[in-house]
Formats: sequence, C-alpha cells, structure tokens
Amino acid sequence: MWLRRIVLVVSLSAVAGDNVWATDLLELYEQTLATHPLIKGHEFSIEKAEAEKDQALSKLLPQVSAVGNLSWNEMTQPQTNTTTRQTSSQTNQYEGTRGIVQAKQALFDLPSFLRWQGAKSVVLQSEQELEAARMSVSADLVVRYLDTLQAEDELRYLQGEKALTEGDMKRIRRMHELKLVQVTDLYEVEAYYQSLLSKELEAAGVREIALEKLHETSGTPVTAIQPLNEALLPPLSGDVNQWVADALSGHPSVLALSHSIEAAQKLIYGAHMEHAPQVALQVSETYADNGGYDNRQLPHYNVGTVGLQLNVPIYSGGAVEAGARNAVANYHQSLEKRTEKLREIERETRTAYVQARTWRARIESSEQEVKAREKARDAQQRSYELGVTTIVDVLESKKNWLKALFEHAKARYEFIRSLVALKLWRGTLDRPDIEEINAWLDRRNVAVSAR
Repeated sequence: MWLRRIVLVVSLSAVAGDNVWATDLLELYEQTLATHPLIKGHEFSIEKAEAEKDQALSKLLPQVSAVGNLSWNEMTQPQTNTTTRQTSSQTNQYEGTRGIVQAKQALFDLPSFLRWQGAKSVVLQSEQELEAARMSVSADLVVRYLDTLQAEDELRYLQGEKALTEGDMKRIRRMHELKLVQVTDLYEVEAYYQSLLSKELEAAGVREIALEKLHETSGTPVTAIQPLNEALLPPLSGDVNQWVADALSGHPSVLALSHSIEAAQKLIYGAHMEHAPQVALQVSETYADNGGYDNRQLPHYNVGTVGLQLNVPIYSGGAVEAGARNAVANYHQSLEKRTEKLREIERETRTAYVQARTWRARIESSEQEVKAREKARDAQQRSYELGVTTIVDVLESKKNWLKALFEHAKARYEFIRSLVALKLWRGTLDRPDIEEINAWLDRRNVAVSAR
C-alpha cells in the first residue's frame, strides 16, 4: 500500500512542475570524462612525462651540429728587410670563412641510459594516476547523482504529504464550522501543514544545491535526472578479505607508487654512475679559408675527422654525491607513500564493506518499518474518526510514517554509495559499473519543479 502512496506523491508533484526528459547517469558520466579538469590535467601530465622520456632518450641518440663563422680580419705583423735589417710593420685585411659539421653518437653512457629507464617508469606512473583520477571523478559523480535523487525523493514525499494534509485541513475546517471538532484540532493540523511547507522549502534548496554540484562535476547544466527504480538492488557479494586483497594489489594509486619506486631506484643508479666513464664516437668535417688558428691568413683547406671521445668525470664539487643522496631520499619517500596508501586503502575498503552490509540489511528492515508505520497511521486516523484518540496522535503517526519513508530511501542510496566506494577502493570502478547503476534508473519523463 505504501508503494501506491509513493506513486501518488510523484503524480501530485507533477501538478506543480513541468514534465521534461531527465538526464541519466551514463550521459553525465560520458560528459564528465570528456570535460573534467582533473582528468584533463592528468592527461597533460602523461604528455609531459612522455616528453621528458624523449628528452632522456635523446642523450643516447646521434647528435648532429653545424657551426659556420664568417669574419673580417686585420692582421699586423713585423717584417725585417733582409738588406737593411730594418724592421717594419705590415698590415693585411681579409675575410675569413670556417665551417664545421660534427656528428656524435654515445657508445657507453650509463647515467643517460638509467635516466631514460626511470623516465619510462614515470610515464607508467602518470598513466596509473590518470586511471585513479578517472575512478575518483566517477565515484564523485555517482555520489552527487544519488545526493540529488535523495533530495528529490524527500521533496516529492513532502509535496505528496502536503497535498493530502491540505485536503484534511479543509475537511477539519468544515467540521469545525459544524461544531464537530474542537478548534485546537484545526490549529494542530494547520501547524503540521506549515511545518511541511518549511521542510519543503528546505528540501527544495537541498535539491538545487545538489543539481549545482552535478553541474560542477559534469560541466553541463542539469535540471532533472532519472529517478531510482523500485526494483530490488543486488546483494553484497564476496568476502571482505578478498575485497581488501584485490584492492591492495590492483588499485591504480598503488600501481602508480610502485612505478614511482622503480623510477627512483633507476635514478639512484644513474646518480652513482655519474662517475662512470663515458665513450662517444665523433665524426666531423671542417672547411676553413683564412679561418685557421687565430683566423690567420692561410689557403683554404678541408679536414675530415673520425675519433673516439673518452670522458672520465673525476670531481664536480660534490654534485654527484648530492644528487645520489637526493635520489635515495626520493626513493624512501616513495616507499613511505606507498605504505601510507596501502593502509588507507585497506581501512577504506573494510569500512565500505561494513557499511554496504549494514545498509543492505537496513533496506529490508526500513521497508518493513514503512509498512508498519502506514498501518499505524491508518489506525490512528480511524481511531480519531471514532473519537477515541486525538489529532495530535494522528499527526505524530504521520510524522513517523514520513520519517520511515526518508529512512528507507536513505538506506537504498547509502547502499549504492557503499558499493561504489568498494569498487573505487578496489580499483575497478569503470564504465560497466556505471552502466549497471544506470540500469537501476527509471527511463521515463519526470516532473520537476521550476528552478
């Protein structure tokens, strides 16, 4: 019977609202993934990591450079007359040209190689951080969607009860005019009606705020959303220990920190290898015309050179040791962050499991309470009509019934929130989960009050 009352509430609320086609969760999900700034920021982080990886790789690839010089020269040098043995100065002015094309290929460069390997791990870390951000944003979207649904349910329940109370108030007012009820009964009903008006205003405000939060998350204005179907929700599956084990091994944040640790290890080795010898192959071609040593005036010439360059770092003012200490500190910092994240994931997963189990049980118990409260309300109404109870008792039973409706709706939404939290912390919240939740919604026109 109470389900018929809810249908009546929805139909009554349609009288004061406009019928529109509501947005469903999947539409908002797709829009959110396409536009949310947190996700877009992580996508650019991947691009940045890819660029840094290519920069590190470039040190191991051929380096080709070309240098050209064009100069105007004035050379003054003494000359001795062989006959008179007198010395005089002679000045010549001339142009000089010099060009060098040089190619260099690293043959042995451990620091650059290890930095490149570390940059590859950073790319993998950024990809996992993007996945974690997507799941976090998706969970936030679902929670805000459910918050909006819960606010709309409460608003509909209040509007329906207000409409019924308005009819009761008119009936009691006529009875009072006929001296069939006391004026205090009329006052009590009017006070109850005013309390419903106040709660309706509050619920409408909560709904407006919830819709604005959906707008913030999805990036698109939302005026109405699809309501939750009255079909039975799925049971809670799995064992809490299995949920925790899956979360600790598969959460993107844990995987991201593992890649961060790998990158830090490679950077430690790379920092220590800054003292290692480096060998490179060099090939060059030089052309000079009056561009030799000190740009002296010489006939033009070409020189081709092939050689090996050996670089043995010996001392750099302590920079190598400082870099190694910095890399070691980053490594231990990443280890501690992973430990912290593992503890957080285990705590949140166990908490979400307990909450899901509790709210799943409360769905059934609150449903039974709604039925019992409805019977009590009807019984109080009949007793009042027979004159064996007071209007205060009738109104109190109505308040209890309305509160039971709120609690039943809350249990359903909290159960879904707990399921979403479980999948979020396990690291598996993805499109199929959103589609499953979306399937629990009614695909129909809904009535919304004017915003």
